[in-house]
Amino acid sequence: MNKTLTEAQDVFLGKVNHICNRFGLNNIMAQLYAVLYLNNKPLSLNEMVERLKISKASVSINIRMLERYSMVRRVWVKGSRKDYYEAEADIAKVIIDRVKSMAQSRLLEVDDMLMSSYSILDSVASSNKEEKEAMEVFRQRLDRLTKLQRKGHTFFKLLNSGLVNLRG
Repeated sequence: MNKTLTEAQDVFLGKVNHICNRFGLNNIMAQLYAVLYLNNKPLSLNEMVERLKISKASVSINIRMLERYSMVRRVWVKGSRKDYYEAEADIAKVIIDRVKSMAQSRLLEVDDMLMSSYSILDSVASSNKEEKEAMEVFRQRLDRLTKLQRKGHTFFKLLNSGLVNLRG
């Protein structure tokens, strides 16, 4: 490969690492996706190992994660028995899918936090007036968070329904 092209791709890889970390991808996943995205042909695991100078085991583990996220797919290459991969070229789809996945995870974490908090609060018995007032304030704030959480779930359902087109 042309040295200047490799250098340009390396700069791109560095920037992609930074961005992908914010989307819950580790550096190796980001680099694998970027290398595949920038290539005009599918790459084998060995080619990715050589390009990124990382272990084959690391490439194998991380490429499977990218497959699960639908960011890359295995493709057949005529005349070869090796596994080849190519990136999902629709970057908007990749980003939207990651945002949806992250949003769903955070919504579930907040659901768990609210349920746990309500459960503990409901189990507390106090005759002290000051504690009762503090518990009431806590419950009111949990109620506000619950309303916000419901809006988050509604927005997420709307996003998944296809009625909101973020790719247009």
